[in-house]
Amino acid sequence: MIFLQLKIDNFYMFEDTFIDFTYPKKNKNSTIEGEFLKEFPKINYKRVCIFMGANASGKTSLGRVMCAINNYLVGRPVEDVPSKICDKDKDAIFKVTYVTPETKEIHQLEAKFNKDGLIFESYQSCDLKTSYSLIETLSKVQNSEPKFQYDTDNNYDIANPGFQSVALLKGYKLHGDEHIWHYMFSETNSSTELNSNTDIQLLRNILLSFDLSISEITKVKESDKNAYIIKFLNGNEVDVKDGKVLNSERLSRGTFEALEVAEFIHSVISRDNATLFLDEKMAYSHSEIELSMLNLMIEKLKENSQLFYTTHNYDVLEMNLPSHSYIFMRKEDFVEVIHPEKLGYTKNDRSLLGFVKNDVFGTLPDTAKIEELL
Repeated sequence: MIFLQLKIDNFYMFEDTFIDFTYPKKNKNSTIEGEFLKEFPKINYKRVCIFMGANASGKTSLGRVMCAINNYLVGRPVEDVPSKICDKDKDAIFKVTYVTPETKEIHQLEAKFNKDGLIFESYQSCDLKTSYSLIETLSKVQNSEPKFQYDTDNNYDIANPGFQSVALLKGYKLHGDEHIWHYMFSETNSSTELNSNTDIQLLRNILLSFDLSISEITKVKESDKNAYIIKFLNGNEVDVKDGKVLNSERLSRGTFEALEVAEFIHSVISRDNATLFLDEKMAYSHSEIELSMLNLMIEKLKENSQLFYTTHNYDVLEMNLPSHSYIFMRKEDFVEVIHPEKLGYTKNDRSLLGFVKNDVFGTLPDTAKIEELL
């Protein structure tokens, strides 16, 4: 599936928040190829979305909501919904518009929850048409009659569905068979849950770039398990067997995160029709390394896939990506999402860096309290 639009209300610190993953007009000079559906070239979508903002501006929380939606669409109960609801005395809502390229359909799903479970669900879908513009396509699905609706008056004898889709329970297919997703969050320590199938040459190239004290990464051929050894110039070794780092204390924080990033890039390279979300996993890396890794992900991104990436590193604004690739976030009482292309910044323009440094979008952290200590 490909995210086109998302509305969130009362999840985390989002209040009636709208995020647009489409853009209305093709940029002939775009540095990102294929930002449209192959068979429906008028459906323009953001293949790369870089979320930027100060600490606690909502970037990770947005990823958590999107991951929950991916799970919800395939019928997995999202039992942690109550912990995501901001005001427990009010309902929380998400409304997502997305396409499934393999079925050539556009979908819109709205779900409303209280702290006890699902209380409303509405599902609409339409076939994609090559003659329709993006605006016409969005309008068609938004104005179509719901194919399914669940509420207190029409509950299909399911009084308490919990935190899972009733539409799926009643046989409606909300997703495509080929879709996969990979979310990797900054606070997640997956030292014992690495992907054991990550390509060894990919690991070698990435780890040797991150950590100059590493001399080699070798496969353990005689092992029954998928295993390799990270060797250091001083003779130390770190063993990784079946995705488990056996002595991770030898690795620096940056090198360990490089292992995780290598796993993520393996997903980028090996999977198409994927939703990929990497959340500040290179905060301990040199800026040039981060830019190289992000460029690698963008260049290797497969067809019908979307890459979502969060960072504090403003150097990424110098990568000459389309302005619509950047989404800025700030939080005062609630999260505010800023789309620079909607404010007139419509070119592959590195001047965005200057605007951000001058706090045109209001996304720089407030250092006034620190300055009081000087």
